[in-house]
Amino acid sequence: QSNQFIDFVIDETMLKNNARIIKFRNEELEIEKIGVGKRVAFPKAEAQDPGFRKGVNTSKVTLKPREIIVPFEIGDVFKEENIEGEAVEERIIRMMATTLANNLEQLYLLGDSLGPAISPFDLFDVGSTTDRVIDSYLGLFDGWSRIADGANVVDAQGANVGLSIFGQMIRAMPTKFRRNKQNLRFYLSPDLWQLFEEKLATRATGLGDSAAGGGTLSPGPFGVQAVPIPLWDNQPQVVEHVQLTGTDEIALRFAPISSVIVNTVTLGKTPETPFIEDTDYSIDAVAGSITRIGGAIGDGDFVKVTYNANPQILLTHKSNFIVGIGRDVRIEKDRDIFKGVNQYAITVKVAVEFEELDALVKAKNIGTDI
Repeated sequence: QSNQFIDFVIDETMLKNNARIIKFRNEELEIEKIGVGKRVAFPKAEAQDPGFRKGVNTSKVTLKPREIIVPFEIGDVFKEENIEGEAVEERIIRMMATTLANNLEQLYLLGDSLGPAISPFDLFDVGSTTDRVIDSYLGLFDGWSRIADGANVVDAQGANVGLSIFGQMIRAMPTKFRRNKQNLRFYLSPDLWQLFEEKLATRATGLGDSAAGGGTLSPGPFGVQAVPIPLWDNQPQVVEHVQLTGTDEIALRFAPISSVIVNTVTLGKTPETPFIEDTDYSIDAVAGSITRIGGAIGDGDFVKVTYNANPQILLTHKSNFIVGIGRDVRIEKDRDIFKGVNQYAITVKVAVEFEELDALVKAKNIGTDI
């Protein structure tokens, strides 16, 4: 049952054919990496020992899984009144599993261990739309986008998506990782790919006519296939903890930015009113910076800044993404006779990493027009 569930989760997301799926039982998983360096060949002299031996370089990628639960219940009256009867229970379980697959993909992509701020209403469909709590789900671990900030980074500086940006990304990848372009992939949001196709459609060429008619570059820009990821927002959410001292302007990781919310770094499950822009702090959205004004933010205080950045693209080998999924997936059922409901819990352990960070390029701060 566990293997069937894992296969279902993979098939429902972009992971199929785009990531290495590793099933494990341990609390921590170490994946061995083996390399032999840049050069192993040297001139040979007649009847002479070269005097040295090349060895094997080893390193490890460590996956530390975090546990996730999906709790839900189905009432007796609902089943009795539903046209599907008892069969509706199985359909709801499958719907929950599909939604879990989408939630996992969002965590894999956008997870940030700092935990972004979110409104209680957006989290639970009830409560305040202006207060904020921590999104502890996306705060479980750093996802691929956050990890990629430590890879090879191309700053588009507001330039709109186009062949120039794709070309810069390819050149930013070490040559040893881009020898076989058939195994490379550009990963981006569907909206950004749509903008690229619209740009191609403006060309008075056969390629432009093809793009306007639904065709596109094949296999992709400069021979690299593009993979739009449905759950990757065109302007993804970012969270940072920064210290505000005096009236110093503090640069954030991305620019330009939008939809900025500032809270205390101790933000937790209890709803909290965010700091007030132009009273406690000011934002330069174009420069991507924040400045303390005073008010409720003390001199030297650390604050949590949650905002939306401009579009991003990842370039890497299609098997560089690693997803660890615990084999002990549990789908448990219980009965509450007093409430008249069947209760369910789906639990799974997951973790993500890249096998080779140097084989990854991230483009950031891409424009939002054609």
